[in-house]
Amino acid sequence: MNVLIVDDHPTTRQGLATIVRDAFRVELVVEVDRAREALVAAKRDSPALILLDLRMPGGIDTSVLVTQLRLAAPAARIVIITAYEDAELIQRCFAAGADACLLKDTSVIDMRAALQAVAGGQRVIDPRVAQTLANAHVAALRGKRAPIRLTQREREVLELLAEGCSNRLIADRLFIAETTVKSHVSALLEKLDAKSRLQVVINANARGLI
Repeated sequence: MNVLIVDDHPTTRQGLATIVRDAFRVELVVEVDRAREALVAAKRDSPALILLDLRMPGGIDTSVLVTQLRLAAPAARIVIITAYEDAELIQRCFAAGADACLLKDTSVIDMRAALQAVAGGQRVIDPRVAQTLANAHVAALRGKRAPIRLTQREREVLELLAEGCSNRLIADRLFIAETTVKSHVSALLEKLDAKSRLQVVINANARGLI
């Protein structure tokens, strides 16, 4: 197994190299500190795993580098290693073909396990990064979409849907007919652009309605 480590900090590269050698039976570990060198090594050595710093010197957009590395080494698993939870750049890297994102302060044990999971075909995202991405997604939804106006009764039905209540239970709780509940649920599905009761709740939460 060949591994390519791309980071402009020697200490970080050495630490990652130690973890990689402990986690895998490696034939070659190549360390580089520039994007151009990374592309040369990717084409030359056909790495199975590429560990890439999110912030590379030289002004190159890391997502562009991910695209280039994906072309240079199509079979490689690309892992973004970062100290910053930059949601926008991380999202672009995933769109460009990255397979994972881990934070540099991850413990040695967790980093080793995560890299083994990535090498095994899994997509791994540090929980803190995942939360940052989720928050950014919610903010984008709230910022780009027009506000949704719900009637008081629709809000009441929505709150009970969030509790997991069935139509019959909602009808009993609100003292209305079950057919009326179905009408309110249908209206919520349409207003929240949802295809299921669960998606109604998820979309409503993303928009700050519950």
